[in-house]
Amino acid sequence: MKLSIAAPLATGLLMACCSASATPLSAIELSQLLSNSERPVKDSERDEARKPAEVMHFAGVEQGDKILDLFAGGGWYSELFSMAVGSKGKVYAQNDSVIWRFAEKGITERTKGDRLANVTRLDKIDIVDMDIPEKSLDIAFTALNYHDLFFTYNVDEKTGERTDFREQAVDHKAALAKIKASMKDDGVFIIIDHEAIRGSGYDAPNSVHRIDSNIVKYQMAEAGFKLVEEAFYLRNPNDNKSINVFEKETRGKTDRFIYKFVKI
Repeated sequence: MKLSIAAPLATGLLMACCSASATPLSAIELSQLLSNSERPVKDSERDEARKPAEVMHFAGVEQGDKILDLFAGGGWYSELFSMAVGSKGKVYAQNDSVIWRFAEKGITERTKGDRLANVTRLDKIDIVDMDIPEKSLDIAFTALNYHDLFFTYNVDEKTGERTDFREQAVDHKAALAKIKASMKDDGVFIIIDHEAIRGSGYDAPNSVHRIDSNIVKYQMAEAGFKLVEEAFYLRNPNDNKSINVFEKETRGKTDRFIYKFVKI
């Protein structure tokens, strides 16, 4: 099972070849991954704001796990999962055609020369079309991108110019059904995203790149998932939720929820 309680972390160095374990990696082991010499130096600049060791411990990552990184972007988390699960594990890094427009350069550079041999890229692949065996995933994961299921356009705040990215929102019911079918019965689904103003509906994913967490909880329950745990590492009560997450004053400082769901 992946249900775990997060704990305080220490620092150090853990190589990806640590011994196999039938239990989740410890908080210390996951913290040590952040200092792995193979990890791009630039990635570590975001550790303080993202707290990845705490997040992975919350997810209950084990060596040998099979993990789906949904809307993986440039693969920042995909690389950490790759190191954590080891050579016997597998990471699927999925980006649909919209996210690919922003992710292509980063994830191509990250995976060139087969440097992350246990990562399978699903480039420009819709969630419903992912080639992942049923009941094979230990963890489904998405960080700061659940709202992109409903992201259809962007308006440049300086010029007012609108750019359309999708004709309509992703069919979240079909997407969640696909993810659920791909998860093991004891697998977990971790969702992290920027909190939006209550009642902001589907406007927030486009205007400020956030989502009301109540929408997430409702949709997940409707899809047959149960919320079993919440982490508060990334909460910020001082966040002005009306501000776009990419603005300098709020980037990396947003109020973010972290939920753990299981299948029911």
